[in-house]
Amino acid sequence: MTLRLVAMTLLAVASLPAADPKTLGLVIRRGAPVPSPVRQQFELETELAVQQSLKAENLSLAWRDEGAARAFESFDRLIVVSFQGDCTTMMPKSPVPGGPLGWTSTADGRVLPFIKIDCTRVKMVLQESGGWVQPLIPAGVLARAMSRVAVHEIYHVLTGRKNHDEEGLFKAAYSSTDLLAPALLSQRAHTGIAGVSTSH
Repeated sequence: MTLRLVAMTLLAVASLPAADPKTLGLVIRRGAPVPSPVRQQFELETELAVQQSLKAENLSLAWRDEGAARAFESFDRLIVVSFQGDCTTMMPKSPVPGGPLGWTSTADGRVLPFIKIDCTRVKMVLQESGGWVQPLIPAGVLARAMSRVAVHEIYHVLTGRKNHDEEGLFKAAYSSTDLLAPALLSQRAHTGIAGVSTSH
């Protein structure tokens, strides 16, 4: 089963020249608790996917917890990430209502720098499409699936692109195969960052 991922744009940014490294600050907002092993692997998977799939080798990610920003610290771009649902390694015991796996917020026609990821819906996609049928899912497997959703949203943020591709990372919907793929393959590049996939 494939669930559509609602994603909108945030900041339009031009190509990131190799000679001008940028830092993307990712602030984890308090919300659904994420176990440490899942959180650690999620950050690693997201960083790797951003560099490989978005062709942004000069973009470094700096993870921070909300309220724990360091004095005088600044970033070239800043995105607030929050999780909802059940982010533990327990798989759902009963179906949950369908809906987006991840999305960003808008106000007055503007996309705000806030990304949300629904852990329960991510696990439901894995469960219902046969990606994972055991009652417990390894932290690394869940983290990879969550990171695929995050990278799609980050792509929207960095490129300001609203439409999607028919295939690849930036297509309109993900299956369990997409969420667990060892590499996120892009179909084409846009403003120096390769195509990503999910849907409005």
